[in-house]
Amino acid sequence: MKPATKTLGEWAARLRAEDIPAAVRDNAALRVLDTIGCALAGAREDHAPSVLALASRWGGPGLCTIWGTPLTAAPPQAALANGALAHGLDFDDTHADSVCHASAVLVPAVLALAESERLGGRDALTALVAGYEAMIRIGMAAPGRFHERGWHATAVCGAFGAALAGGKSLGLDADRLTAALGIAASMASGVMEFLEDGSWVKRLHPGWAAQSGIQAAALAGEGFTGPATALEGRLGFYRAALGDAPDIDKHLKNLGDEWEILRTSFKLYPCCHLNHAYLDAVARLKRTEGLRAEQVAEVECLVPAGEVPIVCEPVAAKFRPRTPYDAKFSLAFCVAAALCGDRVGIAAFSRESIREESVLALAARVRYTVDPASDYPRTFPGWVRVRLADGRVLEAREESQRGGPDRPIAPDEVIAKFRDNAGRLLPPPRVSDLEGAVLGMERARDLGPLLALCRLG
Repeated sequence: MKPATKTLGEWAARLRAEDIPAAVRDNAALRVLDTIGCALAGAREDHAPSVLALASRWGGPGLCTIWGTPLTAAPPQAALANGALAHGLDFDDTHADSVCHASAVLVPAVLALAESERLGGRDALTALVAGYEAMIRIGMAAPGRFHERGWHATAVCGAFGAALAGGKSLGLDADRLTAALGIAASMASGVMEFLEDGSWVKRLHPGWAAQSGIQAAALAGEGFTGPATALEGRLGFYRAALGDAPDIDKHLKNLGDEWEILRTSFKLYPCCHLNHAYLDAVARLKRTEGLRAEQVAEVECLVPAGEVPIVCEPVAAKFRPRTPYDAKFSLAFCVAAALCGDRVGIAAFSRESIREESVLALAARVRYTVDPASDYPRTFPGWVRVRLADGRVLEAREESQRGGPDRPIAPDEVIAKFRDNAGRLLPPPRVSDLEGAVLGMERARDLGPLLALCRLG
């Protein structure tokens, strides 16, 4: 049987823009817009100065824009910084079956190389789509299992997606694309231990994967070799990360016929995606039942077992998050914030907001029960039962969150999100120009002018 990396490399080498349906190319451009918006909104977050200092410390000025800043860097450093900024708010999209944040990895990787290599929009979108389909399928072969073992699927699967997208951007042939994937296997890393203290490292993971993928592709382009059996081999990625090799081949059979990028969910809340359907359920009760925070005696959430270690435990830390980033991974805090406020937006996770005693008091009354029949990670469901002070019980269940393939949102909602995010940093005329440039990027012969709109100063 042909190694998976060879299947992916051969497919990506053949892929042309005209092979990709127009709806898929348009969807990819919309994801570029969403990702840039998330990065611009994240450029002033607390983790940004450290990342920007790293990106500029040794390299100095380069060919590629670091979005939302006056800085430039070489492609690997720019991809590292832009990926970390794009994921910093946890506002970037997620593919449920693979549990991967694909855009925060792939958009920084491809746009860095598009800027340095002067690629046109069609070539960039083609490389981007190739990366999505690879990264997602590598994750789909083991849904939820990376997280169970302490690996962040975005980081470990992202290195492969970025290597393929990066190699496609550099014009590598099938053999060198295969080698790039083989090299990426030795770079794929990222652990979930940040959940124990609310530290920042997860924010770096998409940028790390983007940087690693670019470097793997560049090495392969210079003739460096990597094992073709890097995914499923005896000592390959899957066995090293999971202890066994799942069947990835079944997820590669429909390459070019079905497009997993279209099943990737846009985020409407800047927090862990596992929390979103619960927030949708609370919003429905507020809208249909007039539910108010002061009425609530207790909230029970039915939670898939695989989500518990991420958003429900350790219980004490979830009741009183230690950092703003910690709060994004607390189901109790997010549900309380949804009950107490009009909107769970960026401001809900400020240093001041996470110390708001009224929210913390309500968070302490949010408990969870494990759902033994959940379809997680096929979907990220949300179910809440609210017991009121007068004894009444209100209940709402969402099988999946808004913004996903089962409950899609219109492009206008994604564009509105971009305008809000980008407007936190850029003046309205620049936001409008950037929006038009990204949505029309397929027609651009050179993406340099588009990326210049992301640069300050």
